[in-house]
Amino acid sequence: MMTATGEFWPTFPPAGHTPRRYAEPMRFIAVPALVLLLAACASQAAPQTTPSPEPTSESTMPPTPPRQEPFEITTEVNGVREWQNSPEEMGFVYRVQPIDFTLTARNTGSTPQTDARIRFVVEDMDGEGDLTVGGEGWTCEGGRDIGCTATGTTAPGGTWAPLTLTMRHTKAGQTSVVVHWEDVAPNVIFRYDGGT
Repeated sequence: MMTATGEFWPTFPPAGHTPRRYAEPMRFIAVPALVLLLAACASQAAPQTTPSPEPTSESTMPPTPPRQEPFEITTEVNGVREWQNSPEEMGFVYRVQPIDFTLTARNTGSTPQTDARIRFVVEDMDGEGDLTVGGEGWTCEGGRDIGCTATGTTAPGGTWAPLTLTMRHTKAGQTSVVVHWEDVAPNVIFRYDGGT
């Protein structure tokens, strides 16, 4: 039997006309138990995830700088064919001579470069050619093994004053020039095909 105060008094069928009661009442604890059960369920709910930011097209990595060649050789003479098999071997084919080329050496290091030295080793292949080298700010010496030096400082990525390479051939064919600059020594082939 439930009383007005929420107490439960179990009763048994009367043995006579008077109902019997136990000495200690039992209380219902349904409401507090329900509250505890709901709290436990709420604490086990899946944690809320923060949405990940939308990917952007901007890269967080710095761009890779373009590769800088240690030097460039160019000419203003028309009709010269240039070829390159690899960074270690390149060349020019032409039908006029003498012919001038311009070599521009670059500081490919990460620190300023003080003073410069470049070397040209000339070797005839199936032709005969003579190379002379010079340029403002440079001192060059030698015949078949030419060394050129310059003083001053060049910033990383900067270039030194240009050098003029003049090739004269006494016999048509190929002449090899190994250019020693910084840590590279490519072979440059100068090929004279004859003509006027």
